[in-house]
Amino acid sequence: MLCQNCHKNLASVRYAEVVGGKVTNLHLCPECLAAHQDAAGAGFQLSGPVAAARPDSSLWGEAEGLRVPRRCKSCGARLVRVLDAAQVGCAECYSAFAKTLAPILLEVHGSARHAGKVPRVGDQKMALRADLQTKRVLLRNAVAKESYEDAAVLRDEIRHLETQLQTVESARE
Repeated sequence: MLCQNCHKNLASVRYAEVVGGKVTNLHLCPECLAAHQDAAGAGFQLSGPVAAARPDSSLWGEAEGLRVPRRCKSCGARLVRVLDAAQVGCAECYSAFAKTLAPILLEVHGSARHAGKVPRVGDQKMALRADLQTKRVLLRNAVAKESYEDAAVLRDEIRHLETQLQTVESARE
């Protein structure tokens, strides 16, 4: 089948477009597909959280005292490119553009922190370990601040969590 756009090359891609509930199917060659996607992308405007970070917005720079770097020090990605492409260049971009990206990530994903995949098995055990780790950090901070009353309470809570963790681990065996 020939490309329905140029009528010269062999069509190797089926392109389906839905506009207003109506589906349009086109059989295109790779060159015409690239040209069609470039032309179609030009007519769209950003809306939602990414549009909120455009230059005329208060998130863009110093309008409300934000000092956002224009480039990532690690990969050299520009903030404008990150916002336009909706894709960061590297992991350091999240830190470099944090003041701009955090509100966008919160709105889009519900969190600005990546949680990753967590196995469902052992949820109670994992929750106990996380609580235990948090309490130990709090205990270290309380001792460093010489807040011994708080440290004693945290020590008791840690002991209680440790016994709960041992009970859960022995029950699973």
